[in-house]
Amino acid sequence: MYNKKEKLGNWFHIFFTIFLVINFSLFLFLSWKTLIGKAYSGESNLYTYPLILAGILTYLILKVFLQLSNGFIFSNHKTFTEFVFKKLSYLNYSAIIMFGANVVLSFILKDSKEVIYLSFILILLVNVIGWITLLRNHQKFIANNFFYFILYLCALEIAPWVILGSYLND
Repeated sequence: MYNKKEKLGNWFHIFFTIFLVINFSLFLFLSWKTLIGKAYSGESNLYTYPLILAGILTYLILKVFLQLSNGFIFSNHKTFTEFVFKKLSYLNYSAIIMFGANVVLSFILKDSKEVIYLSFILILLVNVIGWITLLRNHQKFIANNFFYFILYLCALEIAPWVILGSYLND
């Protein structure tokens, strides 16, 4: 993670991010099918995975673009690029957990709610550890730009989840 020259443009990182998008989409699809989708017909299952895949891909591209734009606007492109790279790296690490969960949910324990919940907790744990590490490593930068950090946190980290939650409740 730390010795790549062009961090976001590294081919391994790009392929690992594609692996993340595919696995996360499949994990959400299998979770949806197990927890919610039994009430729906089999015909709607045909279109669910491509919709989830397109939604996650669009969300990830928009989020990375907006985060890199913030770096350009606030003249801290290098710091924001490193920040985005490390956040994506921790998401990519959680893709390994998702892959294991997808294999278990597809072939071993089909429709297991326990596997879904355990995987979700592990994925959340990996990303929380990543966030804590990232915040600890950039304490000085955050302290110097605290107002911008709060704006960033509210606009790009919390707001998408609030919007998604309100959309799913309707």
